[in-house]
Amino acid sequence: MHPQKPMAEIDSLRQSPVLRLRMSVKKSHLLFLLKLSLTVGLLTFIFRTVDMSDVWTRLIAINPAWLVSALILVIAGYALCGLRWAWISHGLGIVVSRRRKISLYFLGMFASLFLPSTIGGDVIRGILLAKGEGRAGIGVTAAASVILDRVNGLYALLLLLTLCMAMVTLPGIWWWWGWLALVAGMWIAMPLLPMLTGWLPERLAKLKALPLRDSHFQRMWWQSMPLSFVFQMIIIQAHVFLGLAVGLHMAWPAYAVMVGLVAVVSMLPISLNGFGVREAGYVGFVAYFGGDQAAAAAMAALWVIVLTLSSLPGLYVLWRMGGRQKIEASMQQQEISPDT
Repeated sequence: MHPQKPMAEIDSLRQSPVLRLRMSVKKSHLLFLLKLSLTVGLLTFIFRTVDMSDVWTRLIAINPAWLVSALILVIAGYALCGLRWAWISHGLGIVVSRRRKISLYFLGMFASLFLPSTIGGDVIRGILLAKGEGRAGIGVTAAASVILDRVNGLYALLLLLTLCMAMVTLPGIWWWWGWLALVAGMWIAMPLLPMLTGWLPERLAKLKALPLRDSHFQRMWWQSMPLSFVFQMIIIQAHVFLGLAVGLHMAWPAYAVMVGLVAVVSMLPISLNGFGVREAGYVGFVAYFGGDQAAAAAMAALWVIVLTLSSLPGLYVLWRMGGRQKIEASMQQQEISPDT
């Protein structure tokens, strides 16, 4: 029998940086495999249940004007989101040019689609926003700006979804009342959230110090909300254009419910950048609303093309910043900085 190791030695092994790194790598690999499995499984299901020859026929027969129109809308929408993020971060006291913030937003969109999940788009734009002369020690504030930007968009999306749900047929009254309770609760809680930061423990002093109750931040927050509504409507209209390109005819509220609910589910980290979940969601909702599943799959394929092309400005920003390796090095320096 091997002599029993002292508890102190076992604890030191558990705290070993090498061991923690190996465990982190194994965990990230496992999560990647789970996401990959779900993505591949859902895409395989679509390929087996939808007439892919019909999908291909619809794709090669599209009018490019619909695709270009959707692309222009999405690029304009991303620019609006960059402006929204600029306003929110300005409300938090981060003084960076709007042009840089919009550039970082496009970089984040490109990273979300094409770079590994370990350096996701939101992480990149938050860390890079915190870098630069005169911005030492704002890591928490920069991260908060990214989260609040997402929350602002989510609130607008849920309210728009609620309005459109009232115009379509839902599975049952329980669904409608449950949804109303959720959205009403979120909107009621929103004004209370800044007050709750005062109750945080002292070890979260940087979060407590966020100026969420200041009039300047409140003004920037509510000023950003209309941009969020416009962006959500832009994304829905872009899907309408793509649907028209492949012969998918549904009412605008039906498109809104489909696109909105699929967007909410795609936010969950259960697949690779939303692939599989998004396409299966489109096909499923179109079937529910009585549309053609092949047309839905074709529209989903066109949406991937639009997402790819609309994120290319982010590729240019990535190139201007020195490429992926330089950005990763900058992120590592920011993560180990004692000021953040």
